[in-house]
Amino acid sequence: MRSVLYRFPDLQQFEQIVCSPEEGDLELGLPAGEVVADGEWVLAIFELGENRRATSAAACASVSPEGARLTFEPRDWRRLAHFAQTEATRPGSMPDTEAAALPLAAGEARPASPPRAQGAGPAVEAPSQPAPPRLGGKGARVLVVDDEAHLREMLSAMLEAVELAVVAVASAEEALELVRGSAFQLVVLDWNLPRMTGIELCRTLRQEPGLRDLPVLFLTANASSQDMVQAFASGADEYMVKPFRAPELRARIFSLLRRTRRGAS
Repeated sequence: MRSVLYRFPDLQQFEQIVCSPEEGDLELGLPAGEVVADGEWVLAIFELGENRRATSAAACASVSPEGARLTFEPRDWRRLAHFAQTEATRPGSMPDTEAAALPLAAGEARPASPPRAQGAGPAVEAPSQPAPPRLGGKGARVLVVDDEAHLREMLSAMLEAVELAVVAVASAEEALELVRGSAFQLVVLDWNLPRMTGIELCRTLRQEPGLRDLPVLFLTANASSQDMVQAFASGADEYMVKPFRAPELRARIFSLLRRTRRGAS
């Protein structure tokens, strides 16, 4: 699995494409120089303008005599359109909290976040700035799924401090039982869980009509771009690597909660 990079000179051109698709057309032609195999899942990365604002979505490649194209799931296309519309009304460049989750294009360099060693301390780096003001979402129910007790406690305390209602469990099976029985607005999900993995849980959610639109944010030590592609292909909405910074995690969580509220309105 690999990433495919689209570069747009400005936000307006990107917005025209994703916000005004032809009837039933959720496809894009392949950028020049990119090569894919028929049926391959890739992570499409979109860089916009000189500031290189960026977002991404999983897509399935198809190759025909007319050329190669990437086909997107409707929910991922809607997420791209929402990103374009949100960025169009936001002054300045996009915060690093969205771009930080993306794999790098060829020739770029950024040190990868290494997986946390067994027995290491907490997986969150101390914030280098005061906690930001609340961005909204008071009372939103967040389900944290991680088999490490200290991390569940830390995430619960961090999110409850910004007035989110948090339920934390140690397994995917417990999480599935909870979301089937009560309403949540977001799942924060680890990959490496006992028995059912985070990837398997995410795929299960996407197959159930009442849960397929429930936002899922992966918070995991799996740092490779291949893992990221697999997570997005399974239906993830966001992906963060441990160790993480608390302000960035909060920003991404509230961004997903805003998308959920706007989609429901």
